[in-house]
Amino acid sequence: MAVKIGVFICDCGGSIRNIDFPAIKEKLSNVPDVANVSLNSDLCLSQGQEAMLSYIRDGGLNRVVVAACSPELKDHTFKQMLESVGLNPHLLSMANIREQCSWAHEGDVTAKALTQIGMAINRARLLEPVERKEIPVCRDVLVIGSGLTGMKAAHELSRLGLKATLVEREPSLGGRLKELSGFYGLDLSPDEMLESMVKAVSESGDIEALTSARITSVEGELGNFSVRIKGKGKEITRNFGAIILATGYESFSCGIELAANVITQSQFADLLKSPEKETQKVGLFIDIADEHSRIATLAALSNALALKEKTGSEVYIFCRNLKVDSDGAERLYREVRNKGVLFFKFGEKRPQISVDGDQLRVEVEDLLLGKEVVLSCDLLVMDEKPLPRRDPEILKLIPKVGLDSTGFFQEENVHLYPTTSNRKGIFFAGGCHAELDTGHVLIDAANAALNAYELLSRGKIAVEVEKVKIDPDKCRMCLTCIRTCPHDAIRVIQVNTERQTAQIVDLACDGCGICAAICPARAIKFEGYSDEQMLSEIEAIGSAL
Repeated sequence: MAVKIGVFICDCGGSIRNIDFPAIKEKLSNVPDVANVSLNSDLCLSQGQEAMLSYIRDGGLNRVVVAACSPELKDHTFKQMLESVGLNPHLLSMANIREQCSWAHEGDVTAKALTQIGMAINRARLLEPVERKEIPVCRDVLVIGSGLTGMKAAHELSRLGLKATLVEREPSLGGRLKELSGFYGLDLSPDEMLESMVKAVSESGDIEALTSARITSVEGELGNFSVRIKGKGKEITRNFGAIILATGYESFSCGIELAANVITQSQFADLLKSPEKETQKVGLFIDIADEHSRIATLAALSNALALKEKTGSEVYIFCRNLKVDSDGAERLYREVRNKGVLFFKFGEKRPQISVDGDQLRVEVEDLLLGKEVVLSCDLLVMDEKPLPRRDPEILKLIPKVGLDSTGFFQEENVHLYPTTSNRKGIFFAGGCHAELDTGHVLIDAANAALNAYELLSRGKIAVEVEKVKIDPDKCRMCLTCIRTCPHDAIRVIQVNTERQTAQIVDLACDGCGICAAICPARAIKFEGYSDEQMLSEIEAIGSAL
């Protein structure tokens, strides 16, 4: 079939002003294989899309070049448009003449825009369709951890019609929820919340809770994870379509030596469950263990308020900065301050603590007062640094799960992908991947459940078959691709009794192209980014169209 390319150029609503579009259209009209060139101002809007689809249908176009904004923004939109008229979405080539051309330079950039479009046209000539296939997947979801996050995620999955299996290492459900003394901004107490969530889990016919159990092996990929679970004297194997990690976080003390009258926030929370009646002077510290922790700020404010209301104690909070940017935190701060809690703001110099008889002496240089303040306290409460629960077994069983710079299970952009991991079908929720207050934990758990539902609800997933393909005749089994694949999407298979080869798992592959770039034997073909296609783009640079 002869190649018929349609070139669609857009000025992005008039935001591209330093390109001579009529001159480009005239130049492209004489380029071989280009059957249509059109100028537009609103390709991504409904009116522009309708005009574009009309050109494709009426002109019998079989390749499409879009010269407009970044493919990161609209590549998916234009691919969906091609699918709607029966054209394979991989027959699209985009030229970013906005961010990489018009907005990057001053003055006329027509020549550069023409070069970029020429590169996209050269690439379009060599594009090949990629087959899409629907693969059956298991609709059950494994939730690891049964704290507030895990139980909420399981409950949301059951409401969406998916079966969930909760796996908890402890003898009972609840996790850290059993340790909390109170919530701020929620009508329920931790005990009431625990009772409510446990009841919802036990009464749901779509939730199976396995306590005193642990994961012993995880194999497979999205849609077909094979998981072995050991507990209460027996070991079972189950298949799951997705896995949600809700293993929570652990608190680490600030490194200051603890004593009977120097305790952590966790210990103070236990003390608040049965507080002493006599009034005492209590000092709470923030920004000692971690200057960036919102959890420490919220814990100190909540505990200070609870102590003030229960005992009327004189309470001081020593902090460098208050992190009150989450829902209700500013209101909590104002309420704590109105109750009579005193705040002291220190700078680079941390408060100095010494023993003064039966009491503790705190010397702090207050930045707002501009002078040093000396206070005596009966009890000091030190903040704690929250870190994800680093279960070695989980890290070993689910390899290549990314961590961020602080050690949380979150490698992707948290704003764009709040619960996804670098491995398809594995999601994070709650304190294991971010510092979240109670309200955000509930939202996070619901998001993870919804993401799993979107993948598995139909019982089948459409995948692009052999978009990335390994040639078994060229593969030398050096295992370079397996070691470098960040998505754990490559397996070793037996070709015959004498030979093995690496193979891409289409369901797990994210199409990043790392394997194709790094293969020393050049045995991996990445459709849409072959050597020939890349070289054809390079040839367009500096050449006359």
